Amino acid sequence: MKKTILILFLFWLLPGAMIAQDTIQIGPRDRMLAERAYNEGISLFNEGKLTESLQKFNDAIARRPDFYRAFYNRGVVKAEMNDIDGALADYNLVIEKTPDYAMAYFARGKVRILAGNDHEAINDFTAAVSRSGNLYYAWYYRGVVHLDQGLYEQAINDFTSAINIRADFAYAYNDRGSAHRKNGNLQAAMADYQQAVFLDPTMAFAFNNLGSLRMEMGQLQEALESFTTAINLSPEYPKALNNRSVANIELGRFDAAMQDIIRVLEISPDNYIALTNRGNIYYKKEKYEAANEYHTLAIHLNPDYGPAYLNRGIAREMLRDRDGAILDWQKALKLGLEEASEYLP
Repeated sequence: MKKTILILFLFWLLPGAMIAQDTIQIGPRDRMLAERAYNEGISLFNEGKLTESLQKFNDAIARRPDFYRAFYNRGVVKAEMNDIDGALADYNLVIEKTPDYAMAYFARGKVRILAGNDHEAINDFTAAVSRSGNLYYAWYYRGVVHLDQGLYEQAINDFTSAINIRADFAYAYNDRGSAHRKNGNLQAAMADYQQAVFLDPTMAFAFNNLGSLRMEMGQLQEALESFTTAINLSPEYPKALNNRSVANIELGRFDAAMQDIIRVLEISPDNYIALTNRGNIYYKKEKYEAANEYHTLAIHLNPDYGPAYLNRGIAREMLRDRDGAILDWQKALKLGLEEASEYLP
């Protein structure tokens, strides 16, 4: 899944006045201690002390078994601790007892994404927005799932709903831009990416997306600038470094491209895309043996990476290994690179 925000919502601390309003028939001391444990659980969560926070919510529930806000918050903590089944159990109980509580559906939907149950996640996000239409983050997450499923129009509609509720939601603009791009509307994608980085100038991945789109539109110098901004914001960002290397290759700046590739491989030695790009640089420099070597290294790391076969085939042809080149192009075509057919006899 693309870069998305993680939204964790704990209920707010309970003021003393809320204790007086409680109508649950439990002893005053148990009620007071349950509320205290609940508040302490929230404070500990906010400090990043998940195990201690979980114990406090357990204590609150033990003293007050119908304390559904504590069940909900315990589910949030369990989800953060990657206890998917435990989080689902808590959210299921909250939904069973309070079926109109929109946030519980939203929280369960997020956990179902983590569990790989996208269809059920969409159902939960739909239930959340049907109960509270202003939950912009539920619209947003449903859009993320639709985008991952290739349902671009539905994703665009969901992101638009989120933006209509919260006009400064930079993540929604970024992801709507990606949906527009996948749907072939490059101008709309450009407008959304630009709005995303305007709203949040620290969002490195949005600058990277903007750069990739500019590359696709042939705006090489502008793409280079976008990738550079992304790298300045996040110096160890392999995707942006790789992408800037491609822009530099296209601009004939091979030494600058190589510096980016070297940096990627320092950060991520098994980055097969960087190895392929390094091979491309050597090819541009007419160093065909080195190009062949690096494409081969990329293939060893990812035998299903079509561009490495395509490019190794081109290098092998220059090395007069016509049979090896044909085998590589056939493999690239089998992996879905239609352009490989142009090289085959």
